[in-house]
Amino acid sequence: MKKPLIAVMLFLSTYANAQDLASKFDFRFGVGTSLLSSGDMKTVMFENELNYFINNFLSTSLSAGYGKSNSGVFETSSFVQGNLNVFISPFKNNNRNDFRIGTGISYMNVSDTYHESANYDNGIMIDEDYIIDKRNTIGMNIVLENTYTLHGKVMLGVKLFTQPYKNGDINSGVLLKLGLKI
Repeated sequence: MKKPLIAVMLFLSTYANAQDLASKFDFRFGVGTSLLSSGDMKTVMFENELNYFINNFLSTSLSAGYGKSNSGVFETSSFVQGNLNVFISPFKNNNRNDFRIGTGISYMNVSDTYHESANYDNGIMIDEDYIIDKRNTIGMNIVLENTYTLHGKVMLGVKLFTQPYKNGDINSGVLLKLGLKI
């Protein structure tokens, strides 16, 4: 009788710890716009973010983002990035409204395509060449974000960010975010 009782107690304590741990996570999807390469390319951007709340004042996040543009100095430009951030909630995350300031590191892969030359025959273009420039870079994040819990576990927020990179690129923008507390 002692062994089954201990097994049940261990199971319940593990379940309780798992429930407590799960309440510290949320997942957010963001969509918005950014200015890539110091504003040379206006991109449409998407981001997925997983947040972990350490306490009411401190949290961390891991995110992946994608952006693409067909307007600017290049024919097309796209990027994929990964970010790791730490946030401070100076006014305390009261589980209803969370204003936070963050910083962290970012790794970005960028592909730019631009027109190099074209050949014409009797005024009709018969051939054109493009160059694809690919680069990887590391940088830092500076983030201002405000999230409001609408109902139960559903959240809505706005994120402003800038990301200066080591190679001179800058990616700055704004995202509208929809989240779910896990």
